[in-house]
Amino acid sequence: MQETAKINKHYVYNGSFFIKISTLLIIISATIYLYSSNQEPKKAPIAMVFYQPLLQDKMDWNSNFKKFHQAGVKTIILQWSKFGVVDFLRDDKWLKNILHNAQRHHIKVVVGLYGDDKYFKTLEKKETNVEIYLNSLLHKNILQAKKIYKIAQKYNAFSGYYIYDEIDDTNFIDRNKEKYLTAYLKSMAKSLKKISSHRLYISSYFSQHMPIDEYINFISNITNTRYTLLLQSGIGANLVNAKESSRYMKIFSKKFKGAFIPIVESFKMNKGKIEAIDIESLNRQIDILSKSSNNSKLALFSLRYFLEDELFTNYCAKKSTIR
Repeated sequence: MQETAKINKHYVYNGSFFIKISTLLIIISATIYLYSSNQEPKKAPIAMVFYQPLLQDKMDWNSNFKKFHQAGVKTIILQWSKFGVVDFLRDDKWLKNILHNAQRHHIKVVVGLYGDDKYFKTLEKKETNVEIYLNSLLHKNILQAKKIYKIAQKYNAFSGYYIYDEIDDTNFIDRNKEKYLTAYLKSMAKSLKKISSHRLYISSYFSQHMPIDEYINFISNITNTRYTLLLQSGIGANLVNAKESSRYMKIFSKKFKGAFIPIVESFKMNKGKIEAIDIESLNRQIDILSKSSNNSKLALFSLRYFLEDELFTNYCAKKSTIR
């Protein structure tokens, strides 16, 4: 009370000075507030996270989406909803549970279609008739999309379809294969649009088996404006080093004018085993991809590595310093 009295006395004896100072402080505070409110806050770099569904998973989706919200993640991509003979839509509960909890936490969900567990091996076989094979995949994907939409149309969290069939610079070097793939994805996009107008996503990776300019033109012609491209870094899979990955991202950024999403690979190969990378490696890869692609919005592969206690905690601690 004594200190308050002294201050009040000071205010009484210096009334005009106090009014001037107070007015100046109000003007400065208002200016700072208006300036800061007009500045777009920086967002967490990881905007999307992939999840590969497995039957053995016992997921607490409410808890997971709380973590996504904490980390600033806006979208989860289910890499498939049917993988080989395992159909996760054998009843409605699986997808309803995910979409319900996503909606509670304002997270979007991109739902994967059919994933052939022998996709890459089938493409690698010389005797494979790629045109017939891709047409069979088209049929299975459209059937799955119809099942998805029947459930997902009731949820605002549903944000699009993901095509499992990754595009690479190894299996599609042959011009005929490229032609079949182009026709396949064009038919896919046309058929999916008849089901609903949701965004379509597809991913690609590179291992330097095709000249970079040829590869980029190939991807550009295939995706055109029909698909949102997610481009894997190749670093975690040891397909390229950081310098080579950065070079690809820079050239893709020029060609696509930023309209693609780089994928951070949050895993590493260790003596034949795959495990989560440490936070320093994750931050390095985020920095490399953000700068080289000129893109602040990144995807991350995958949920299993991201939710490792140490990696997740350290990422959130780093993210909390971004304003």
